[in-house]
Amino acid sequence: MFELLSEAERLNLAAALVTITGTKGSVPRKSGRMAVLGDGRTAGTVGGGICERRAVEEALLSLEENSGRMFTVTLPKGECTMISDVVIPDRKLYVIGFGHVGEAVARLMHSCGYTIHVFDRNEVSCPYAASVTHAPTWSEALSGAAADSHTAVIVTVHDKSEILSSFDYEKAFYVGLLSSRAGSSMTGANCYSPMGLDIGAETPKEIAVSVAAEIMKAASGRSGKSISRDIRRCVLVRGSGDLATAVMIRLHNAGYNVIGAELAAPTQIRRNVSFAEAMYEGEHTVSGVTARKITSPGERFELWKNGIIPVIADEKLEFLSELSPAVVIDAIIAKRNLGTRIDMAPLVIALGPGFTAGKDCHAVIETMRGHSLGAIIRDGSAQANTGIPGLIMGYGKERVVRSPSAGCFRGVKTFGDIVKKGDVIAFVGDVPVEATIDGMVRGMLRSGLEVTPGFKIADIDPRGEGVKYDEPSDKARSIAGSVLECVDAFFNS
Repeated sequence: MFELLSEAERLNLAAALVTITGTKGSVPRKSGRMAVLGDGRTAGTVGGGICERRAVEEALLSLEENSGRMFTVTLPKGECTMISDVVIPDRKLYVIGFGHVGEAVARLMHSCGYTIHVFDRNEVSCPYAASVTHAPTWSEALSGAAADSHTAVIVTVHDKSEILSSFDYEKAFYVGLLSSRAGSSMTGANCYSPMGLDIGAETPKEIAVSVAAEIMKAASGRSGKSISRDIRRCVLVRGSGDLATAVMIRLHNAGYNVIGAELAAPTQIRRNVSFAEAMYEGEHTVSGVTARKITSPGERFELWKNGIIPVIADEKLEFLSELSPAVVIDAIIAKRNLGTRIDMAPLVIALGPGFTAGKDCHAVIETMRGHSLGAIIRDGSAQANTGIPGLIMGYGKERVVRSPSAGCFRGVKTFGDIVKKGDVIAFVGDVPVEATIDGMVRGMLRSGLEVTPGFKIADIDPRGEGVKYDEPSDKARSIAGSVLECVDAFFNS
């Protein structure tokens, strides 16, 4: 077993070591280890039979995923628990053409821990390379080359077509070609032509920095963006209701780092499409985008890295200075300003009435349905709040169901349910609440919350069947598009 692992280390191959960690009942072995290579070779044993077959299967999955895994094999009279640990080999760099650029890239990548393999048609010397191969033709020089998912390849010579036809490079995670922009013709997910990041590199050493950074970016799967710029793309959204959620999704999908500031116990009725639900459930997903509750601002970086929107209880923006956002968006939709100031960030945007552009914020977004919905107002205010919801099939205020009394709310119907006027859809204490119109339940307050008389507790859409109750509304998407236009213009100016 150790000889096989030693061979894998010498050849820079990935290997898995499977170990029995626990047993119950009757099992072939109480302890044991087995080494497994990616080509299926094994050494050692964990008991033979089904235990061994399963161990090999799990080890190969570990190698494929580059991560360890624990598993249990169930036997007729017992069970055996094993863990598969993965030994990931050093990444390799194939340098094809060892001229000034090839030598500079090889030296830099060697210092980063890469195993260097040099190929050239001339006899060259590279004391830190694991191998140096030369032959009169590229096909001869590359006859023994075999790229895998741990291999990066750079080609620094002109006759690239002969080189690329001489060996299988498609499994490499990076294939970079030294070329001009005009001479770039190679395509493919793992192909970079011309190779290197755009940093204005001209000398071989400068090009090496550019190429090394691009190789490491490809290996890690990270964005390659400036870390400071990434942090400065922070957008803080006040509120996480349905309109705010549509805005957050739009900005998140456009590549911004979004964070929501919400009440500790929000009272949205369209909560199925509101990230505010994360304050109760821990996390909530809308249109394929997930938001997760955090308790301290420092947690946001890990969530951003994993494509998740953080939401924090911060009604009064006490974390504003620590977050230091580039943009603050007031999406509370409270019909009045609850403390948003124009000096809170370089760009402050407010949704709906209650704000004056140039005084409270830099821009106001019109939220009233009609021709001006989504208009970006740089000077002045949005239309005044009428207190009447926008008309749908002739219904306005009738669509909104309000509490008849004070008490604890308990929903009977839920999102997507079709109701008739007069149907009982909820209770406030012992008082039944009836549907005001025929239609589909599109909004329903969370059960268990205390409400007061007149409190908004439900929303019924008169269009009934076919209403996309589990997606942001057309109004929300229109407003979100205008917000994105504002934010993009700010960052691109």
